[in-house]
Amino acid sequence: MIRPAAMSSLLQAVVIVAVGKFLFAIQDVIIKEMSGGYPVHQILTIRGFVAIPILLVLIHFTHGLGSLRHHHPGLHLVRGTLMLAAFTSFYIALAGISLTTATALFFTAPFFITLLSIPLLGEQVGLRRFVSITIGFIGVLIVLRPDAESFNLYSLLPIVAAFFYACCQLMVRVARMTDPPAVMSLYASVAFVVMGSLAGLLLAGINPPQNADVSSRFLLRPWSMPGTFDLVLLAMTGLTSALGFMCSSNAYQREPASNIAPFEYIMIVWVTLLSYLIWREVPDLPTLAGIALIVASGIYVLRREAKKESVKSIAYAGLTRR
Repeated sequence: MIRPAAMSSLLQAVVIVAVGKFLFAIQDVIIKEMSGGYPVHQILTIRGFVAIPILLVLIHFTHGLGSLRHHHPGLHLVRGTLMLAAFTSFYIALAGISLTTATALFFTAPFFITLLSIPLLGEQVGLRRFVSITIGFIGVLIVLRPDAESFNLYSLLPIVAAFFYACCQLMVRVARMTDPPAVMSLYASVAFVVMGSLAGLLLAGINPPQNADVSSRFLLRPWSMPGTFDLVLLAMTGLTSALGFMCSSNAYQREPASNIAPFEYIMIVWVTLLSYLIWREVPDLPTLAGIALIVASGIYVLRREAKKESVKSIAYAGLTRR
């Protein structure tokens, strides 16, 4: 029997997670809207630039800035670069497919974490998790429908993003990175600024072909000076990212990961609602069925992983945290 105090604590944590996921959904909406005017590497650079001071303030009040000297910046920057690859893939896909579909496909990350933990960590995965992962990938096929006329290769990018994201999470465990989540997020933001700026320089002389699709233009478009309104929106991607991260971290401090992890999937509700309100996008029935399979399988796998001992569960806390 759950005591009222325990229920109150769980309810508070769930509400905080829901707020965090809503902030991430707002961030994704802004990036999708901005994909027609600015390159993805410029957006991610601005996002990181805005998030860094917010995260520094958070670290100052929680661990002290002196704690940054005790960590391994090289490992963090490698992890941050993998994160950049993950989110670049995800956001390039956003330019060409619906936000709801992209988010659902990104939720395959728990499947990759479980599968990659077998060769990388020597872990054993039971039959039930294998069956659940198989069902989840069947849901992916239903969502993608590779034989349908609407299918394009960019639809695979959220799955590529999920794979890179899984590599980031496993790197935490393989390298035994026990650093606070705020420190990891800070270094990831630094990597976004450094690598995003470098990408802008390397691609400065390359213009997308006239017949290029929207996703290719989003990748290859040159940097441009945003107007005041656009600059505010772009800055909000960093603000919502940092605040969403803070919400997720706070929720996982209140409750065990096994209690909180399933509620990460409320992100699907937010992006579906926002997609309808802003773009009048409504997933068709087969897509909804595929999403349901991915979410159900993901929740099962995520709960199983989050119940592991605390050292191992670090990589799974806030799995969909972006």
